[in-house]
Amino acid sequence: MLCTNCFNDEYRTITIDKGVVINGRSQTIGEVKCEQCPSCKDIIFTHQQSLALDKKRINLEFSSKPVLAPQQLRLLRKILNMNLDEICEILQIGRNSYGRWERGEVSISPSMNLLVHQFIERFPEARVNLIEAEMQAEIEKAKTRYLTDSISLGEFIRNVIRTTNIITDIVCGRLGVTAEEMERIEDNDLTPESIPAEISANIIKFFHLTMDALRQLFENTLKIQRLKKQVSFMHVRTTHYGKATESHARSMNKILEKYIAEDASEYQLSVNPQYLKKVRACLQKEGNSGRL
Repeated sequence: MLCTNCFNDEYRTITIDKGVVINGRSQTIGEVKCEQCPSCKDIIFTHQQSLALDKKRINLEFSSKPVLAPQQLRLLRKILNMNLDEICEILQIGRNSYGRWERGEVSISPSMNLLVHQFIERFPEARVNLIEAEMQAEIEKAKTRYLTDSISLGEFIRNVIRTTNIITDIVCGRLGVTAEEMERIEDNDLTPESIPAEISANIIKFFHLTMDALRQLFENTLKIQRLKKQVSFMHVRTTHYGKATESHARSMNKILEKYIAEDASEYQLSVNPQYLKKVRACLQKEGNSGRL
């Protein structure tokens, strides 16, 4: 067939390696047949070649689906607010089967693993919490949006979690903190040096931060904590039912965050350099998985 790009030569069948993106990762499919023009190197696929490529891509996609762990299967029902009967009715599987997978008594079969993955992909909140590539992509987008020179650590974490819809259990597990400790970090109640260096290293890794970015977040947190000590009265907004819509601490925190963001004249407060060295050492100890 005459080349439709340069019209100087006939297409010839060759074999190439084709790059594709599967489950958020770049992969290569080998030995893919296509047609190439010897003159201009233009490449096209015949109908049969396209079908063959699709088969290889689908096979690679299905085989790359990670086996869902029992805790992921339990988390799926929690995210979707479904009981065991409801999810089994939708998936058209036996109640006892899903229950045994959740309890870890038996491993989920490859075919059912694919079925549940396809079910997960229909729900954005399930995807971001259960598919690692989706979670990392959403965190990166949120980080780009919220990481400014004036934002504090607590405000940054709150904004990222709210935007990505990553549930608290997952964030706490990745950072290595309890729900109570997480709330104190979000409210900027903890000084940087009181947060274990290992947890700060986990914050860097989970939120894709650099050491410089973490230092800036901590310094803005110190500014808020300094202002908190100077505040003697805070009016808490209430509903007409007489119930506070937000806690006193969270209301104060948000007002001070806004003040810090708008007032660039606040003098600089520095994080203890020795503490930052400990955080850096934790990252290096764990194989440089953080961004130094």
